[in-house]
Amino acid sequence: MGRGRPRKFDPTIPGHIDQSKLPAGMLWDRSGNGRWYVREPKPGGGTRATSVADRTAKLSDLYAIMEARAGGARRGSVAHVLDAFHQHRDFLTLADSTRTHYAAYAAAIKVYPTRSGPLGDILVDRIAPPFIRALIDQIADGMPAKAGRAAVPGYPTKANHWLRYLRRAFGWGIEHGACRTNPAKGVKAVPEVADHRMPERTTFRAVQAFARARGALGPREKGSLPPYLWAAMELAYQARLRGIEVLTLHDGLVDADGELLLTNRRKGSRDNQVRLGARTREAIAALQAYRKAVWHRRGLATPIRATRRPLFVSEDGTQLTRAGFNTAWGKMMRAAVADGVLRQEDRFGLHGLKHRGITDTRGTGDEKQRASGHKTLAMVHLYDHEVPVVEASEDADTGSEASR
Repeated sequence: MGRGRPRKFDPTIPGHIDQSKLPAGMLWDRSGNGRWYVREPKPGGGTRATSVADRTAKLSDLYAIMEARAGGARRGSVAHVLDAFHQHRDFLTLADSTRTHYAAYAAAIKVYPTRSGPLGDILVDRIAPPFIRALIDQIADGMPAKAGRAAVPGYPTKANHWLRYLRRAFGWGIEHGACRTNPAKGVKAVPEVADHRMPERTTFRAVQAFARARGALGPREKGSLPPYLWAAMELAYQARLRGIEVLTLHDGLVDADGELLLTNRRKGSRDNQVRLGARTREAIAALQAYRKAVWHRRGLATPIRATRRPLFVSEDGTQLTRAGFNTAWGKMMRAAVADGVLRQEDRFGLHGLKHRGITDTRGTGDEKQRASGHKTLAMVHLYDHEVPVVEASEDADTGSEASR
């Protein structure tokens, strides 16, 4: 379809604009204000003028504005580059977990507020490394409380994840013509202080009791939580498991007598069989009962093979995803803080319970290594926070002997 009647030459339009190539619908204010505008319908009928750019805008900016108004991301913007990256084979061939993390980063980055509006709307080529430096520092350091806004804690690890992701996405954008610069290149990562976030035993048990009580409420009752949270805490602690190792447990890992749980450790750690005590048996039984109820409600058949029966299922009966669990865990932590069960600075994750479990394991370093599955004793030392009691070097005051 043609563009309609050609525009007449307007001498008041800035000279750097090729008037023959102006996008349809982009209008120039000839009154001397020097602005570009579009006509928008009003709720009561008719139209109104809405300014969209000043006289310094380039022709490419005007096209990008019209494209964004049509529903797509503004060409050359952060959102546009990230969307293009996620549609390319370079992204689609990444590992599933990497794609999941990158998708979460992109969603948060697009809506991250800045003085110029959402970060996703800003043109990449108008961003300089100092802007990225300030962004990463703000995420790493957090923000103090202000009127009407609670304090935002700092997340150095998250800041570095975002930095590496943006550096990779903008680098891809240069190679494929989505942008001309990579403002994240050369920006240094922030220092990450090792924080195991291991809870005190009393804190752990208090939060677990809170989660169990809230999990016993009906699924639509106010304040209710998924009933699997307290059980996940018990398994992470007793079996010294990472979060993903907890979520991928299934009936096939529990022996026929219900006495042993075979672990499914990652990152090169060695599997072992954990003897099941009363608490762990109760947790596994609760998970199996919840799963049975969900499958019955959904009309799902129980798989014959034990390996096809995950201990953790969502409300629709499928295996619980890490994202789904993390959402529920965050809700639980916020509720525990709001109810005074937990202080904000004492929040912890499943990985903190692995630290707690290894620390509370009785025995020598070698025995703790067998229990944790770590290949080296050095790794055990990173998780074992027990403070040993030792004898003094010399506990006798012998006068001259002591003075030497």
